[in-house]
Amino acid sequence: KQWYQRRVREFLPLLVQLLEWSAGSLEKSISFYNLASQLSDKLQGLFLLFSGSIYVNLVEKLQQCKPPEPAEEFASKKAKLSPGSDLSMYSLKTLYNMLRYDTTHTFITADRFDTLLPVLLDLITLPDITHLTPALAQLPVAANSDRLWKQFNFQILNLSKSPLPMVRQNVVSVYKDFIAKLGQDYSVLLPDSLPFIAELLEDSDPVVEEKTHEIVKSIEDITGESMDQYL
Repeated sequence: KQWYQRRVREFLPLLVQLLEWSAGSLEKSISFYNLASQLSDKLQGLFLLFSGSIYVNLVEKLQQCKPPEPAEEFASKKAKLSPGSDLSMYSLKTLYNMLRYDTTHTFITADRFDTLLPVLLDLITLPDITHLTPALAQLPVAANSDRLWKQFNFQILNLSKSPLPMVRQNVVSVYKDFIAKLGQDYSVLLPDSLPFIAELLEDSDPVVEEKTHEIVKSIEDITGESMDQYL
């Protein structure tokens, strides 16, 4: 393992050069993060040796993926990436791998959590959150902090008050995945979550209501008790 880690360290300068090479070009950035998503999956925790070099650039790319407001859509067409773009997909895959293979919980510091959370929550309006869901749900798990779990819990559930059904659908999808990833530790968040869940159970959108019932079932499986008396 030490030999393998040494070889990876020798490879890092090349990755830094490739990252610099990709600057200022959408096509090159897509190529770089395509490579990064594959390497982060293959190298797993060893890829985190590169995290200090890639982190700032990764955050910048994710910020560019934010869907424009309707009034801004035409004006920002060239400046913003289209929803579901290849860069969005590959950068989110890379981030997810970095989060899930951070078994020592050293990558996501409180400062990095505070930076990444609003950036990822801004993507909740994407029509396709296939790659956002695992990354966003894994973020608080990687943070490994009761305080940051509660911060995430409140902010994601607060988005469930959106007037847009698609946003509420996305919120409950991410939230269900978050509960599954957190497992038994979710119990500490339950008292603060119940008012939001009760409201979502009466949502006017049938998809939101159905997914919320699935969330309740997941909570019951974790706690071992019925939620009927609370909801």
